[in-house]
Amino acid sequence: MQTAEPSLTLATGLLVAGLVLVGAEFFLPTLVLGFLGALISFTGIYLAAEAGWVTCLIYALIFVGVLGLEFVAFRRLLPATAAGRAMTNQTRNAAAAVPAAAGFALYVGKSGRALTVLAPSGTVEVDGYRLEAFSVDGFVERGAAILVTEADAGRVTVRLVR
Repeated sequence: MQTAEPSLTLATGLLVAGLVLVGAEFFLPTLVLGFLGALISFTGIYLAAEAGWVTCLIYALIFVGVLGLEFVAFRRLLPATAAGRAMTNQTRNAAAAVPAAAGFALYVGKSGRALTVLAPSGTVEVDGYRLEAFSVDGFVERGAAILVTEADAGRVTVRLVR
């Protein structure tokens, strides 16, 4: 009497269903879908072991490979799309970015006055522009004369003029 080859239909279906649930976890992060997806996939891998350890290993490698591809797709490729930016609340508005330090370099060496108390940070006015500033000298009174010594990303560093 010949033994029949075990059917891998159920094992394949469980593996695919589990991977789909893990993929859905990226869109609906509840931890439940990912856990159930992994559990269902592991059940499919376990059932594939009936056909032999080589088949089980192939199913496990497929699971790890597709899981890796899902991770790359959802972490690298999806945020570049409009739907991905909407999901992660990212914008392409360049005006919303922090200004580069190079943009503030033209203020280095110029003097101005403190518009607010710098304790040690606040707002200063240099050449008619309001800038966020950090005082190396610590506390600086409002209206005091200051000198810009460094340009940082999004702010300048100032010293009190004595």
